[in-house]
Amino acid sequence: MARQGWKQVLSGAVVDLPLVRQLVRAQQEKLIAQVRRDMAAKTAAGGAPAVTALPPQGLAPAKVQQLLSAKAQEDVRFEDEGASRVSGTVYLAGQEHMELLSEAYRMFTITNPMHADVFPSVRHMEAEVVAMTAGMLGGGPSGVPSVCGSMTSGGTESILTAVKASRDYMAATRGITEPELVVGVSAHAAFIKAAEYFKIRLVRLPVGKDYRLSGAAVRRAISRNTVLVVASCPGFPHGVMDHVEDIAKVTRRRGVPLHVDCCLGGFVLPFARRLGYPVPPFDFSVPGVTSMSVDTHKFGMAHKGTSVVLFRDASIRRHQFTSITDWSGGLYISPGFAGSRSGALIATAWASLVHLGEEGFLQVTQRIMQAAKRFEAGVTAIPGLEVMGAPEMCVIAFKASDPRVNIYTVNDLLSRKGWHLNALQHPAALHICITAAHDTAAIDQLLQDMRESVEEVKRDPKAAVKGGAAPLYGMAAVVPDRRIVGQFLVAYQDALLST
Repeated sequence: MARQGWKQVLSGAVVDLPLVRQLVRAQQEKLIAQVRRDMAAKTAAGGAPAVTALPPQGLAPAKVQQLLSAKAQEDVRFEDEGASRVSGTVYLAGQEHMELLSEAYRMFTITNPMHADVFPSVRHMEAEVVAMTAGMLGGGPSGVPSVCGSMTSGGTESILTAVKASRDYMAATRGITEPELVVGVSAHAAFIKAAEYFKIRLVRLPVGKDYRLSGAAVRRAISRNTVLVVASCPGFPHGVMDHVEDIAKVTRRRGVPLHVDCCLGGFVLPFARRLGYPVPPFDFSVPGVTSMSVDTHKFGMAHKGTSVVLFRDASIRRHQFTSITDWSGGLYISPGFAGSRSGALIATAWASLVHLGEEGFLQVTQRIMQAAKRFEAGVTAIPGLEVMGAPEMCVIAFKASDPRVNIYTVNDLLSRKGWHLNALQHPAALHICITAAHDTAAIDQLLQDMRESVEEVKRDPKAAVKGGAAPLYGMAAVVPDRRIVGQFLVAYQDALLST
């Protein structure tokens, strides 16, 4: 009960009553039925027939392309450069850049770094992407030359890799058999996934009023079983950087690895600092930082499916490897979870970094930061809303400052206008991650739509948007038994994986 809380235990006992369980199931089925109707409507908009079995005979390329074009009609369109209405998601900008990446993918489409003797080019490009990324973040010849790493399929895999490597490193060097992972409540969900996958006890700490994890909170939480502490730069929910220097002083004193999650900030913060924006130290220049995660497929502006995990030196990285010496198939070594990997995606990441260069990243970052500051000022000027914390980059979170304003209903109204923002909880809020796909006109339009939506909610605080997510988030906020919410999420994922 101490770990769950009396409300959770009491609510769980009530939910387990047959009548209550039946009512909960009925409500869940109602919500899932709505989800399925919404998905069916979006699929129907494309007009493509469902294909659930292999055709008796293969289709001609022209017919396949026709079907693919119909499938594409189901998606949000990004035809006008700079006019994105989606938070994050699309980080590429510029037709020339996108065409270059597509050509790079075509050139290396059959490559696989698992066969380095056959495809040495992609092995070399992976090492160069890692080196370029490390050089931006306190590694390389002008920083800590021992910084090393590898490429992964995305931020989640980079995080899982760092956690697994750190756990095994601490088991080998400190004999820890009951590992603990210390994170702030704002740390990415992938760390919760890592703790679940790798049987690590998760210690989640509250953040301060500034929405940042502090060194003092970490100092109180570290135990003899701690194998890794996590700091976020920035945290996904609120877009603010944890107090890395203070946290690193604590972890270094206790001899505990410190991972800095820069999946969002890795290709923005270094250039924002060079442009004069206030960015505190957060990378390998800070003694005590032992690993980092950085997404090339976000602000590195590469195709989806690539990220970089970095380590201060090879002593930790080697624990991400799997070496098998007695397999009948021969000697086997793998750098991470995957065996085969797409060399084409590695090539697109390499092409993106080389094409943009320092000057290109500075230019893109300047545009993004200017748009973010414009949006932040615009939110502050809307009565009934307030920005959360003091974001260092371009992830801006905001919540209601007027009790009449249900921020989730505001989100539903914005969705009806074609916007796709991220809903947050604890507290109820929204955020947008501004990318190179958002221009000034898009930001101004969003602010206008937000202003109108807030005023509409004020006029009728109890109004709801048909088919909106506000009821779901409202339910999630008041139900102490998280099993109910979890059961809905599982049913929702089942629905997503259905035809």
